Amino acid sequence: MQAPFTALLFDMDGLMIDTESVSGDAWRLAAEEVGQPIDEALILGMVGLSVHKCVDFIAGHFQDRSLAETLSASCRRHYRRLLAHGELRVKPGIFDVLQWAEDTVLPRAVATSTQRELCDLKLARTGLQRFFRHTVAGDEVANTKPAPDIYLAAAALLDVAPAQCVVLEDSVYGVRAAQAAGMRVIMVPDILTPTSEDSAGTLAVCRDLHEALPLLKQLRG
Repeated sequence: MQAPFTALLFDMDGLMIDTESVSGDAWRLAAEEVGQPIDEALILGMVGLSVHKCVDFIAGHFQDRSLAETLSASCRRHYRRLLAHGELRVKPGIFDVLQWAEDTVLPRAVATSTQRELCDLKLARTGLQRFFRHTVAGDEVANTKPAPDIYLAAAALLDVAPAQCVVLEDSVYGVRAAQAAGMRVIMVPDILTPTSEDSAGTLAVCRDLHEALPLLKQLRG
């Protein structure tokens, strides 16, 4: 029997908000603008990474740091425009999970690799901001996912021990970060289907947040 948890931590991109598709569109537009083809596998390989880690990832792939920085700068411009003016959808079931957390007075926080400015924009545009008093952004910690820093910072804000937290994550890097922080994780994959190795050690892999909610209620006790 799993011990009850006392705090619930949320990833943002791909878990609460359908932004991974927006990110993919931004990378494709950047590649077209710069004149450097970028394949889908490379785009998918960056799911869950911070801006700086994406630059490192691309630089390693092309063996060209300057190209990586140019692509990243172009991508960020397109991404901001799409976020500010395009359609931004929430993931199915997120409002049900958050309303349950609010109704049961469950401490909760956002822990995202996204930079503070964009984190606030996304939460405000989707109406999710009202559910969170505490958020940790990727530019507020020394090391982003898959390092545990973001999740440890979120637990500290809530004054809850890491072992008492359950994390909802969609990406492999996020799962690794939460596990490195000593937390339990429920994985709700977005655009990537996890392998058995990717999901090893998680409490469960759920198709969506609707499926995750009964498990959360059970674990809460």
